[in-house]
Amino acid sequence: MEKTINLPSGKVAILRNGKGIDLLHAQMKAKTSEEIPYALIAELTEIDGQPLVYEDILEMDLSDVIELQSAISGKFQPTKKEETPKTETKTETTLTKFPTV
Repeated sequence: MEKTINLPSGKVAILRNGKGIDLLHAQMKAKTSEEIPYALIAELTEIDGQPLVYEDILEMDLSDVIELQSAISGKFQPTKKEETPKTETKTETTLTKFPTV
């Protein structure tokens, strides 16, 4: 499901759902691990109907980039699983004394 975001600059961004291949492409385009989120934004986002390249993200207004980072990070947060309470089972051990010879 796509997500539409009105950016602070007034532009409209559409983030599409990503796939593993999008992350792989972002990793290949990024020079360092710190650049991967920016490359992933470029892979998944269109602004005003135009696809982006990694360098476009670097030239965007900071407020727009932060808004897109927030949207991307929220989109890929793992859902919290409900924990099942653990129950303890106590086992009693009986020691048997054998006669010594």
